Amino acid sequence: MVRVNRWFLVLLLVSVWLSLSSCSQSHALKPARDADQSFYGNPTNPIQPSTVARADDDPRVEGEAVIFASDRSCLGQASHYQAAHYVHYQPLQLDPSIQSTNRQQQQFNHDLPLSPGEIVDIQIEDGEGFAGRHVVNPDGSVQLALLKPIYVVGHGVAHAAEQIGSALVNAGYFQPQSVHVSVRVLHWAPIEVAVSGAVFEAGQVRINDLDPSSVLAEKLNAYGDYTNRRTVVEALRAASGIRPDAKLDQVIIIRNGWQLEVDLSGVLTGESVTQLALIAGDRIVVPTTGCFQQHLVRPSQITPKGFRVFMSNLTVPSEGNGPSGVSSYSSNLPYGTRLLQAVVSANCVGGVQVSNAARKVVLASKNPITGEFQVIERSIELLMKQAHLDAQNPYLMPNDAIACYDSDITNLREAARTLGDVFAPLKLLF
Repeated sequence: MVRVNRWFLVLLLVSVWLSLSSCSQSHALKPARDADQSFYGNPTNPIQPSTVARADDDPRVEGEAVIFASDRSCLGQASHYQAAHYVHYQPLQLDPSIQSTNRQQQQFNHDLPLSPGEIVDIQIEDGEGFAGRHVVNPDGSVQLALLKPIYVVGHGVAHAAEQIGSALVNAGYFQPQSVHVSVRVLHWAPIEVAVSGAVFEAGQVRINDLDPSSVLAEKLNAYGDYTNRRTVVEALRAASGIRPDAKLDQVIIIRNGWQLEVDLSGVLTGESVTQLALIAGDRIVVPTTGCFQQHLVRPSQITPKGFRVFMSNLTVPSEGNGPSGVSSYSSNLPYGTRLLQAVVSANCVGGVQVSNAARKVVLASKNPITGEFQVIERSIELLMKQAHLDAQNPYLMPNDAIACYDSDITNLREAARTLGDVFAPLKLLF
């Protein structure tokens, strides 16, 4: 009976060995099972969004109706920025009677409108009792002595001066021909603008949020204020940067019903860029080309400097990411990192060739256009040999998840150990 039990155990171990060896490490030399060409990060094919906005759609519609073209490829073009990749929207006209191009340009380039929180200096000739420095209230008004609140938000300083002069005349303190008002900005306040489209984190962003200690008394004593943190570039940076499918040469800015297109491609090409100042309530829309552009995947003023990738490398016999070499430093990667670099950073490569060569890695990434999660599997050995192929070695995006799995030999060894632990008590019966 004892001999029968021993032979039974031997046959059981052999059957387990054969079943596991049928999935031998030869899979590492085969192409990846899921070579999904629509994976976000593969530049060889355009991305297929789930919803496409047409030219007659209203860009103010929220949700998936964003600006992109899904039937275009970025490869083989004479320029990185082709207008054929762009769904054009006509400027919004809230007032059909307003058609002047000069009026539209003034909305963006002349007499920058005021926003809540601005510090302004109001001077009135022969009206010292009304003059002084004022902060624009949250409701958009300034409160002068003996006067009702005067609404100035959305207007430049020249128009604000006219409004204050009219209020003084209507209150009976001045005659129309004798009132002279001057308004000057001492400090531009932090503002909130909306950023949407081909950025990593669309939504309302706050820019020019300076430390109060940086507003020195000497600065307030001088007329005028300069800030470089209320620009389109700053707003895109606050939205965690543009995505690789961004239409960078036709970024849309919407203000008071007017639409302006600006070319920000010089931020990456070295050409001059017009730094347009923003006001509260502005909306920035970054169109998408519908395809992955490799030249946009690098650190810059409008792309992420780095990002976080979630990694798991529970190698045997390690019981956590720490012993496996995955730390906070290795999972914070520079923008432009590819899958192979992250796999090496997670300590998934190297070691004993017989037992480690056939390891696999699984990458889970959310397609920012379709909103769907995509999962691909790669053989680490094949990934090392074909690192030059974009389909095999895609770019990583923020918040991607990577998991490394052990080879079949390691799995077989652990299966044998498990069987040994199970049948170890039987030794007492022999």
